[in-house]
Amino acid sequence: MAELIYRYCPFCATPLREQLVGAIARPSCPACGFVLYLGPKVVTVVVIEHEGQLLLGRREIEPGRGKWSFCSGYVDRGEELEEAALREVKEETNLKVELLDFLGLYSRKGSPHLLVAYRARPLGGSLEGLTPQPGEVSELALFPPEAIPELAFPFDYIILRDWQALVRVKEERTKHP
Repeated sequence: MAELIYRYCPFCATPLREQLVGAIARPSCPACGFVLYLGPKVVTVVVIEHEGQLLLGRREIEPGRGKWSFCSGYVDRGEELEEAALREVKEETNLKVELLDFLGLYSRKGSPHLLVAYRARPLGGSLEGLTPQPGEVSELALFPPEAIPELAFPFDYIILRDWQALVRVKEERTKHP
């Protein structure tokens, strides 16, 4: 039971054991049959555009402390994805944004995270109130897409690539309606 923090059955307090359930080893209770299904943790990621540049935050926490990343964070149980995306941007930047497009879902075998990425822009086109929020990010900066600094997570690069592809498609549609 690697990285498992649950040791006892929540129903009968018997120590959990790893048992094959549906051909997958899962924490299970040998006394009452309870099976612990650990679901993925959902994360929203927001790519914020402003005047041809992308807003990134320098992470103040691990993982990736000191590296740059898009605004992102966990979705709370019962929270709508879009609501979580807007909340996370506000928590990290004190900025209000409008979501423009859904960029994609991202997952990787062995990872406990499922990422939901969006494209956004500052509400009303204004960066008024933009301020890094202590405990989240130490610095905020705008970067041209071709001069992005080292990013904190491998998925950041994939999301950046998908953002670039979406922007190209939208630009082509504008040129040739």
